[in-house]
Amino acid sequence: MSDLSKNTALIIGWEYPPRMVGGLAIATHGIVKALSKYIKVILIIPFKDENTPKDPNITVYGLNTIEKDFPIEDFQILKSKLVRFKTQQFKSQQSYSVYPLIDSTSSTSSTTSKELTQVNHIHKRIDHLTFFASEEVYGFGLWDRMRAFKEVVGVMSQFLSFDIIHCHDWITFETGAHIKWLSKKPLALHVHALETDRVGTNARNENEIYNIEQNAMQLADVIFPVSEYTKKCIIDHYAINESKIVSVHNAIENISIKRWRHKTPQKIVAFVGRITSQKGPGFLLETIRKVVEGYKNVRFVIAGSGDLLEELMMSSAFNQLSRYIVFEGFIKQEKVHQLLATSDVYFMPSVSEPFGLTALEAAKAGVSCVVTKQSGAVEVLKTALNADFWDTDKFASHIIHLLQNDEERVQLVEKQNKEVKTISWNNSAKKVIENYKRILNK
Repeated sequence: MSDLSKNTALIIGWEYPPRMVGGLAIATHGIVKALSKYIKVILIIPFKDENTPKDPNITVYGLNTIEKDFPIEDFQILKSKLVRFKTQQFKSQQSYSVYPLIDSTSSTSSTTSKELTQVNHIHKRIDHLTFFASEEVYGFGLWDRMRAFKEVVGVMSQFLSFDIIHCHDWITFETGAHIKWLSKKPLALHVHALETDRVGTNARNENEIYNIEQNAMQLADVIFPVSEYTKKCIIDHYAINESKIVSVHNAIENISIKRWRHKTPQKIVAFVGRITSQKGPGFLLETIRKVVEGYKNVRFVIAGSGDLLEELMMSSAFNQLSRYIVFEGFIKQEKVHQLLATSDVYFMPSVSEPFGLTALEAAKAGVSCVVTKQSGAVEVLKTALNADFWDTDKFASHIIHLLQNDEERVQLVEKQNKEVKTISWNNSAKKVIENYKRILNK
């Protein structure tokens, strides 16, 4: 089999640093950067600026800068091929998740007057590229923005030379399917999360995001879920043939987080993530209640925001747990590392967690981890204490045990740190490349 250094992958992404809502941006950059060592990469994202990573062997197009970045002759032809865009009615009353409709962890969480204008002027004909002037990741007008993205990138693809299409998460899947139809090139899908993770198995009932995922996976030549756990979910909930599903674990950058001891007398248990039903906030609160019944010298630091944050704060007050909890809201990556540097235990009680990058970051930072069995992280952190997401008794027992036994906690940290070293973005990229070769018959 030959190498792919002369071949090109057209990679379609949505979140990309520095615009980050969850782990999608970090994971997309990690795998794209590693792949670029083995194959040329053309990356198309909705928005880029001077802070977007610049890596060798990767050409990045942001739709907000296409007029400047695309050859002028090609851009003029591209514009002529795009019929004026007709917006669709805003789908705020649908039964499915819009992941997330408005999420305050976004770099631009508030809805702008411009976006409200897009929503209120239903069926107004506008320029496709108008949708990408804002750096908003999701927000109002998401479905129109997705449709415009699909049409613009579809036309762009006709001016680009590439051998394989690789899309990241459901929000780009229809674009990838469209380009496959136009180009007849093979399609790879990278599954970072599923709609069944976000809203449960009821997603199979008249849920548009679920339908997008299932239709694209049926069409794809290869599917890369981020864990064996997610692979099983695809087989069980989407009825996709196992033969074209290859799990590729996420990894973390080679970060160095220096430990330090905070001045507060209590030990610290950290939670980092969006406060949504998928992350198990109810199980988090129930575990906290049970922990403080047996061990009161503790503070739980909850970093993250989401649609259930206010409810979680009110419930903690109602249950007289506020003295044991610090709500930090959304914090940037630098602050996350500072929190992990001084934490004693990291807790991840998610109902369904395709991977769980923050657990790996915690282990790398020298924090002992207690994680849900319903995650990809347990496939890497095999020594992490774990329990089913609903088993708050076991979660509480694990956390109390670690808080009371410093020596055992340190030993667990050492084991987990070794486990983290067994994975890397480079190893993940090699697995992807081998499957590129198989599909391309190289």
